[in-house]
Amino acid sequence: MKPCLLICLTLAVVLATGPSLAAPGFHAQWRNALKPRGKPGPQITLAAAGRARYTILLPARPTTQDEKAAADLAQWLQGITDAKFSVVREGSGYRPTGREISIGQTALLRNARLAAARADLGNEGYAIAMKGTTLFLLGGRTRGPINAVYAFLEEDLGCRWYHRDSVTLPRRPTLRVQPVPRRFVPVLEIRDPFYWDAFDSTWSLRNRTNTPYAKIPEEWGGHVDYALFVHTYNTLVPPDRYFAEHPEYFSELGGQRRPVQLCLTNPDVLRITIDRVKEILRANPHSEIISVSPNDGTGYCECKECLAIDEPEGTRAVTLIRFVNAVADAIKEEFPQVRVSTLAYLDTYLPPKSVRPRDNVAIQLCTDAHAWSRPFLTVTETEKFQQAMKAWAAIGAQIHIWDYTVNFSHYVAPMPNMAVVTPCIRFFFDHNARGIMLQGAYQSPGSADGPMRCWVWAKQLWDPTLDTRALMRDFVYGYYGEAAEPLWRYQELQWRRWEEYHRRPGKTPQENPLLADIRYTPDNEVIAGDFTEQALALFAEAEKLAKDPETIRRVKLAKLPVAYAALCQGIGFLRDDGQVRLGKRVRGAAAKPLPDTLYEQLLAELEETVAREQITHFAEGSPDAARKIAVWKELLAQKLPAVSYRPLGATWRFRTDPEDVGVKEAWFGPAVDDAGWAEVRSDRGSGWESQGFANYTGVAWYRQRVVVPAELAAAERLYLLFAAVDEDAEVWVNGEKAFTHTCEATGLAPEAIWTTPFAFDVRPLLKEGENLVAVRVNNRQGMGGIWKPAYFVTTDADADARLLLTAIDAGE
Repeated sequence: MKPCLLICLTLAVVLATGPSLAAPGFHAQWRNALKPRGKPGPQITLAAAGRARYTILLPARPTTQDEKAAADLAQWLQGITDAKFSVVREGSGYRPTGREISIGQTALLRNARLAAARADLGNEGYAIAMKGTTLFLLGGRTRGPINAVYAFLEEDLGCRWYHRDSVTLPRRPTLRVQPVPRRFVPVLEIRDPFYWDAFDSTWSLRNRTNTPYAKIPEEWGGHVDYALFVHTYNTLVPPDRYFAEHPEYFSELGGQRRPVQLCLTNPDVLRITIDRVKEILRANPHSEIISVSPNDGTGYCECKECLAIDEPEGTRAVTLIRFVNAVADAIKEEFPQVRVSTLAYLDTYLPPKSVRPRDNVAIQLCTDAHAWSRPFLTVTETEKFQQAMKAWAAIGAQIHIWDYTVNFSHYVAPMPNMAVVTPCIRFFFDHNARGIMLQGAYQSPGSADGPMRCWVWAKQLWDPTLDTRALMRDFVYGYYGEAAEPLWRYQELQWRRWEEYHRRPGKTPQENPLLADIRYTPDNEVIAGDFTEQALALFAEAEKLAKDPETIRRVKLAKLPVAYAALCQGIGFLRDDGQVRLGKRVRGAAAKPLPDTLYEQLLAELEETVAREQITHFAEGSPDAARKIAVWKELLAQKLPAVSYRPLGATWRFRTDPEDVGVKEAWFGPAVDDAGWAEVRSDRGSGWESQGFANYTGVAWYRQRVVVPAELAAAERLYLLFAAVDEDAEVWVNGEKAFTHTCEATGLAPEAIWTTPFAFDVRPLLKEGENLVAVRVNNRQGMGGIWKPAYFVTTDADADARLLLTAIDAGE
């Protein structure tokens, strides 16, 4: 068969959640990375000169999946050929001619006596078979027939649905094909590229992912459906309902009951959980999985009963698996199709030795032990995680992987880890994984290479033997059309960058920046310097090649990570603690910054892309894109004030105040004897929880005596600056109330206030000589306290706290 010329097909397609767009079309150098392996069958001509020569045949009583498969096949064959393909049912008077595409369990299939018709295809497997010139597309119990159709369209014919906004088809008015007979049953029941780009149900159906968040209708085969999804203790046994009367239901920590986790040896907790699980499943009859899993974080129960079970085996998973097994046993008869899932995460990542998960229990094994600290290494290059997975596999656990594939502090920053994720996927397959979730930028479009990542990983979660670079090339040359060549060189640049640093010796991030943790900063050497300069040049070339509006849009969206990195490196960026890290433009770094005019151009273009694509998140958490754009604008426009500063000591006297009596008893006053108070430090990047008060939540006090020299006390502008306090803070100086920085006073939410600096004019209360600074902190959850430095700052101009910190950072 002669190769067919691939021509741009202008095809308006209205997607389920996307706009009507014209596809740019394949680049001349595009190659089909999904081409099926095996011996081709006989050549058949499905259409000739724009006229259909084949009929799509359904069973006399087709399933809704059969009907969807036939309708989609007719739609896309018409898109390729301009021919209208008829869809008929057996028993309607139609007589087969030998030129049929049979969908599903037709009588024609039964009479053909093909081995494929007798094979067990499970729920989602498919088979493609031929007898003579008749083509048979059949599948398993749920989405199998639809998967068969899209396998044929993608793999045999070269059709592509790369992204929720795209359809790319070959244009062949005469369509000849030699289908490859084959059968495929996917190993994974959960195939989840957990990115915003992959949550579209139409895209998911076409690309054969199966995820809780791409909600495919049941009549089309449905999707894996969780009745509850992870960190569910508070939903199953709500503290606001039970804690006041039954504190024994919850964790014992340091001798006190706290509503952090559940006490898994308490029989009433098990009874309540079972009743609640059944209630939830009855309300969600299509669910296949329900999670009974710890709340996020640690704080597992330390009562003598729980510790007696867990401590001998060195893992908190013993009580967990016993508890989950009991739930699974209790629901099995009424809900035989449901599995109870739980988390192997943090202190439960190692399996127990004395108990095995039931057959209707799934272990959601998280890669935090590996990916959080070494995201640019494969799981076989670190010991802790692979040890855990092998141990769970050895006891026969059905494993669902939760992997981490994105920089959660900088969704948009380039992340050259395509060479890493595929070997990890293959390791998971080889060690009993039955589901894989690749967590990425799930809150918003705009993540680095998000569309490509989702498409490539969708294919490898279906078939892990597929080659990563071939898939990437398929995507780039198919999705970016005429602009593809420089964008492919950009992907090669990222791959080479990873290879270069992966070969470099070193065991720490200081020795090799590739060993940075998953929240690496966007000025990391791996993606900075000449990398940014080369990447900008490649995108400038791609923009010149892009002619049609849709290709231009796609190129600008793909450029966003490089523009983001350039702005962060040159102007600065917000760190995880909410402070500004100034870029080389201000810090006067040895590396030459770009001209201000180019930063202004990149920022304007980035802001336009963010608005057009409705990008809300540059990082995990609350929407932050608008705020970070505003910070860049401020940094470009502002002149930093001249400052001099004197840090307060890092050591504070500390006392908890669980009854909140400190104000009444004037703990802020000079007369209070604090010699018996504990000592904590504010220079460790964490609050009181890391210094002996791990499970304390509530009010606590900090006190420090500082000596102020005469020249500081006489300064015209003198601020007391706190870089961060978690969460509410009230400050007294020499026994006088000086400042309030609380959620109520500022309007900030707890999620924001803990990283927000504050400063106030301290001159009226300060004196030459010894002074007392006291801080009352109220923390509602998680870490708490003064966890960043405090300073006395003098300046030549009025300035807010963030600008003062920026000026201090520039001086350092």
